[in-house]
Amino acid sequence: MAVLQQPTNANNPFRDVIGDALAPAGTFIATIIDIRDEFGVVRTKYQSSETEKVDLACFLFGFRDAQGNPHKVASRQMRISGNEKSALFGFLKSLLGRAPQFGWDYCELKGSQCLLTVEHVQRKDGSGVFAGIAALSPVPAGFAQPAHQPVAAPASAPAPAPQPAVPAPAPAPQPAPAPQPKTPSVTPVPDDDVPF
Repeated sequence: MAVLQQPTNANNPFRDVIGDALAPAGTFIATIIDIRDEFGVVRTKYQSSETEKVDLACFLFGFRDAQGNPHKVASRQMRISGNEKSALFGFLKSLLGRAPQFGWDYCELKGSQCLLTVEHVQRKDGSGVFAGIAALSPVPAGFAQPAHQPVAAPASAPAPAPQPAVPAPAPAPQPAPAPQPKTPSVTPVPDDDVPF
């Protein structure tokens, strides 16, 4: 059974995951690590003393900088709404590159990648800056290739001439390799477990 509680920090439900680390500003290929929905959150209405009960969504992104160091940044909390003028609708439209379909579960985005621009935003109380999301979009086709695939030759380059088939000599039988001594296992560093 899950008990929903009002978050202690309405601006960042992933504070316990991110901590006080400040992600660098810039544009990165990021992975959606988690999406957190909170239902029945009581909060003060914008520019009012009245309260309202709302359902909120927040996205957590992870990326690595040029040195390979992992970083995490969270979106702001957005009211769960399918209204075309809502913050969540606009956020998903930027993320997908098209308007989201009604009836679609946006939690399917976990594990997918996007192009994420991080900016440093001054806190309202003047106590420093935090990492905010300035823009996001789908990763352009061909922008990033998996490391195991070779880069294709440009279309203007002539194709190499086919080589004549030469029969390969039959391999000589080899003795079985000697058993290797067992090496102790190495416990990975916590950053090695980062899925992005």
